[in-house]
Amino acid sequence: MYNVNNFIDQIEPISNNYSQQLPTLHIALGFDNNYAMPAGVTISSVIKNTPNYNLHFHLFVDNVSPINIDKFKIFNSFNVSITLYYLNDHFIINPKTLVLHISTVSTCIRFIMPKLLVSVTDKLIYLDSDVICLKSLARLAEFNIDDYIAGVVSDTKDMQQAISKMYNIDSTKYFNAGVLLINTKKWCEEKISEKALTLINDGNIYKFADQDVLNILLENKTLLLPIKFNTKIKISIDAHQEKEIRPYTVILHYISQNKPWFKVYLSKIFEYYLALSPWKDEQLPLSGNSSSVRNYAKYLFKQKYYYKSIYYYIIYLKYKLFLKK
Repeated sequence: MYNVNNFIDQIEPISNNYSQQLPTLHIALGFDNNYAMPAGVTISSVIKNTPNYNLHFHLFVDNVSPINIDKFKIFNSFNVSITLYYLNDHFIINPKTLVLHISTVSTCIRFIMPKLLVSVTDKLIYLDSDVICLKSLARLAEFNIDDYIAGVVSDTKDMQQAISKMYNIDSTKYFNAGVLLINTKKWCEEKISEKALTLINDGNIYKFADQDVLNILLENKTLLLPIKFNTKIKISIDAHQEKEIRPYTVILHYISQNKPWFKVYLSKIFEYYLALSPWKDEQLPLSGNSSSVRNYAKYLFKQKYYYKSIYYYIIYLKYKLFLKK
């Protein structure tokens, strides 16, 4: 049987600020150094939009640089507490499951969080590091999940259709695991951490890794939540899709490879919350792939920024010819 404590090398509280007059929300994120800055922006958005609550962030970090760790220490508001959980590489997963090139550690983070935090809170909010909180997270925490292991939000129809051909589960209930409201006690009573770590190594290939495993284990044990708590969006150059989101959206989730922290996507929403974060003076990376740089050059040309367009087309050629991206 797995002991989840074996996956943690160190637990470090870096801030401990509570107001006795306020209720507390416990929020967990897990990320490596590539997602440290986006995670920081996610945290900034939660702090901005969830006043009148103590916010305790439990950050499960995988090889995050000292520079980024120091930036998390800057979050020192009167109602914000942060605890770091330093992950090690003791996780073992069938490598054929990691087809989406997600690291072994990142794949397993969600499996262990509830068991490690059950002594801290009965109700845990898990957030991916590519989400932005647009309204108070208290709206999510208010749901009663006493009879469920988790509150979840449905995944997209195309994902559910794809899943219908893979597993013997009701694909119409397949949920996106980027936002979870977890009943930590029931999670532990059902031994979900141990079952998940066992299932992901049973020799089968799980295309969407931990998300598939959680859907299999939690079938008929979840409360379906409104889509506004995990509104999924795929952005393209100029991120015009952001203008189409509903005004009642609580959590915005960037689900494609086109992430808003890449300069080419010109995300106004991400830019706003970045400016509120300790990473505000950091220059955003240009792009995650060569095709987006090419599309950005085309966009600039249409906007009649001809010199800039040529400049970025040359960068695209360098990406294509020399960096092989």
